[in-house]
Amino acid sequence: MLRRVFILLIVAGCMRAESGTGTAAARFRQDLADLAKGAGFPVGIAIKDLRTQEEFFVDADTEFPIGSCIRIHLVSELFRQAAAKKLSVDEVRPLPESARTRGFGVLRFMGKGTVSMSLRDYAVLMVMVNDNTAANLLSDVLGLENVNASLVAQGTPELKFIRRAGQGPEVGQRGRENVGTPRAAMRALELIHQGGVVNRATSDQIIEVLSVPEISYFRRGLPAGGRFAGRSGSGPSFRSDQGIVLLADQPYVFCVMLKGLAAASGDRVAAMKADNLVSSVSRLAVAYFTRPAAKKAAAILEP
Repeated sequence: MLRRVFILLIVAGCMRAESGTGTAAARFRQDLADLAKGAGFPVGIAIKDLRTQEEFFVDADTEFPIGSCIRIHLVSELFRQAAAKKLSVDEVRPLPESARTRGFGVLRFMGKGTVSMSLRDYAVLMVMVNDNTAANLLSDVLGLENVNASLVAQGTPELKFIRRAGQGPEVGQRGRENVGTPRAAMRALELIHQGGVVNRATSDQIIEVLSVPEISYFRRGLPAGGRFAGRSGSGPSFRSDQGIVLLADQPYVFCVMLKGLAAASGDRVAAMKADNLVSSVSRLAVAYFTRPAAKKAAAILEP
């Protein structure tokens, strides 16, 4: 314990010594605040250095719609129930017609009665291609109420799984969208990274599924070789990107939530502004966590 405290003091000294006009952390915080202030719509940010435990927040306790990002916790619930022997992730299940829905994915185009795969494979499709039909099957198997109970039990009740996929944007407009706060999303992801969902082995299985390549605009800015274990979610008026950025020597949690986009401008312009905002936050984070002082601190923290 004393060794850990001593190392953290050294790391803090490295961080303070890197700039004569202010720490990199202070500049990073200010840059994030400036981006959010100039966005023209509400922005929430929660970023955490998973080595030093340093946190960076902008309106982190404001509630935002999160859409498909709730599927992070659907994956967690799948492996949580598997660990409790309630089911097996390798169990092969046929695709029921009741799960088939419109929107993203490939399963809705498959023939009736021709698809059977493991629960884990449904989870992979749900993450990799945002398959709404796979998400509905898992929602029905696992139970929305069980996902929400687990979110409450782990200390993140602000995250709420409210609706199945494919119910249309009008559902969100009636206030029935999945919701959360940046701080709660960050805590939930940190828990997975720490091995706090059941145990280390279960948490690693969750990370493995969440790390499958997903089509996501902002991932293009991540360093080569880095993985992102998370999900993106969007709707006509909101955007959310949440996950663990798994750089080799510097992991961090990245959560950005936006809302009020349709009110800010036309749909296409709003989508471009949202993409640009998330990409800008991501670039700032990459620059901060890959700067020389951060790499030096990471090396010091290695056992």
